[in-house]
Amino acid sequence: MLPTSRVDLARTHYLVDDPERRTRDDRLYILRIGQRGRRGVDVAVHSNGRVVGFLPDASAAKLAEPLLRLGGAAIVNGAGPRPGTTRLRVDLPTPEAMRSFAPVGGPTAY
Repeated sequence: MLPTSRVDLARTHYLVDDPERRTRDDRLYILRIGQRGRRGVDVAVHSNGRVVGFLPDASAAKLAEPLLRLGGAAIVNGAGPRPGTTRLRVDLPTPEAMRSFAPVGGPTAY
């Protein structure tokens, strides 16, 4: 098991419906590297085939390179919102832990 930290997703306002926010159960998410824009690199978080949010900008910047080396996507654990909030959460491996799985000599530039 990789060392992780639980992070609140960003930009979920119009992407996640109320029934999905009601359950606090653990779930699987897929991280996918996205477009490079004004904000830097977007890392979208997918559940059941659709985007449910994005990693916060600082987390996306740290994970973009190791995620790219892994082919641009990774499966991670997550959870529903904490009591008192509606933001879904994701368990992010540390960049060092993700690099340990990335092939040496894989893509590194985004």
